[in-house]
Amino acid sequence: MIYVDAHCHLGSRQYDNDRTEVIRRMLEAGVRDVIIICCGRHDLLEGAALREKYPSFKLACGIHPQDLEEDYGDHRLDELKKVIEEYHPNMIGETGLDYYSHPHTKEQQKHFFASQLELAAHYHLPVNIHSRRASADTLEILRQHPCRGLIHSYSGSVEMSRLYMKEGYYISFGASVMFPGSKKPKEVISQMPLDHLLIETDSPYQSPVLGHRHEPEDVIHIYETISAVMNIPAEQLAEAVDDNFHRLFEK
Repeated sequence: MIYVDAHCHLGSRQYDNDRTEVIRRMLEAGVRDVIIICCGRHDLLEGAALREKYPSFKLACGIHPQDLEEDYGDHRLDELKKVIEEYHPNMIGETGLDYYSHPHTKEQQKHFFASQLELAAHYHLPVNIHSRRASADTLEILRQHPCRGLIHSYSGSVEMSRLYMKEGYYISFGASVMFPGSKKPKEVISQMPLDHLLIETDSPYQSPVLGHRHEPEDVIHIYETISAVMNIPAEQLAEAVDDNFHRLFEK
């Protein structure tokens, strides 16, 4: 089977000492289609080199909503535009809103989110959306700036997932479906149409195992959990998610 990791940080410094081995493990396990999220120069250079070597890897570049603490000048948007024109990413992101960890930068986040959606529309690129404790504002801004893309690491309600899908977005689930006491993601998944579903790790973050550095290879365990929740064969799930992944990048 072919597996997708719709959101990972393979360019992260956490992989600098063994990135080659991490990639070897994921490819041997069947994880072939990935989106590499790059929100900094180091990750961008590593991610671009990986995409050149592995054509099935996709590159996403953006300004993270948590990264507006000290510098939120519009020159950063100009720099992102230069990155887009030089590196030709497949996607913009991750971008969005995070009112959980950074509620004090709400206005800056909304400005940068809307501006990156405008860039995505201009360059005809999908977007990778981060939304935490900010569903209402996220949806409102998405409606104001129509694009296509995915909502990453979804943890919201069934009702909100349907509203996102109505706007044309895929819903991507990560390792939170494996956390003890995880009810809301499983409730959403149990009612999800297969043609709007994506799966991710957000590795090296969100590891479901304490003390274990998360890797793209671990996405297989998330597939197994989702397959059980949806009560469908693993092969059917894998085929549907792979189809969704490739549709996401169709012009």
